Amino acid sequence: MTMRADILRQLIQAHAAGDDAGFRKAALQLAAAESAAGHTRIADDLRHQVAALPSGRSRSAVVDIAQPRGDLAEILEGGHRDERLRDIVLSEGAEAELTRVIKENRARASLERHGIQPRRKLLFHGLPGCGKTLAATVLAGEMGLPLLTVRLATLFSRFLGATATHLRSVFSEMSRRPGVYLFDEFDSIAQARGDSNDVGELRRVATAFLQLMDTDESPSLIVAATNHPELLDRAVFRRFDVVIPFEAPSEAQIADLVHLRLRPHGLDIKAANAVARLGVGLSFADAARACDDAIRSMVLDGRDSLSEGDLVAAFEAARRRGDEQGQFRSRS
Repeated sequence: MTMRADILRQLIQAHAAGDDAGFRKAALQLAAAESAAGHTRIADDLRHQVAALPSGRSRSAVVDIAQPRGDLAEILEGGHRDERLRDIVLSEGAEAELTRVIKENRARASLERHGIQPRRKLLFHGLPGCGKTLAATVLAGEMGLPLLTVRLATLFSRFLGATATHLRSVFSEMSRRPGVYLFDEFDSIAQARGDSNDVGELRRVATAFLQLMDTDESPSLIVAATNHPELLDRAVFRRFDVVIPFEAPSEAQIADLVHLRLRPHGLDIKAANAVARLGVGLSFADAARACDDAIRSMVLDGRDSLSEGDLVAAFEAARRRGDEQGQFRSRS
């Protein structure tokens, strides 16, 4: 039975049983399947129809359809996301590549008519805090698909000895349940074979992953993220359609981030530009935390708007934290 046929069967059964919650879940699964097939207008229309159903569909119903069952519930953590490209700031190269991937997958049906598949196997690499996980979240939000994060630590600890078997189950789930599947800290399973720290279990998992990537034809998007691309087996890179480096933000990108996050709190672009030079050398995540610290200062002081002084103090504190962490790493 095809995936759509199975979902339609669930819809009919839920309707016959008067199961409103089951009907909503199946309808949202159908929307996700249409989105994965590139039929975004149909998917959006289905979601709007579900939202208009009586008895108050809640957000939890949306998240619930993304929750795996059985052992996979311990390995996969998932839910629908609302983030969009307009909500974030990335390096120009990363944003351009991500935009192209989104366009390709939205045009899946058109591409397939020409015998072409959209690129959907992505490797993100770069420094911590520079947007890799956030980009996967945005990819899911733009495509209207659940983000399902693979808990690699659980995969190794809870299922030691059967890791490769459960990894195969994850790939089977990709065909059954379209989504964006995120393998964070990917180097933990794809280190160079023959590495001095390599063990038999890791070799088996790495080999299984390569084989599964070769044979995967699911509608899902696969995202692997790593801070250490130099640790990856060379054969791994060939399995990905797109390899995207995530770089530290420039001064202009820091200014964009500050303005995006703090505009609702009365900060204008001139003030954002003025403080951006203090953010050079910070990651996107560090700069975002500095913005949040500035808001905290505003609230605790009982004010309704931010001052440039709030930002200067927050960014100087962020730089000091970065220097202290660097000194700690150099001593360890």
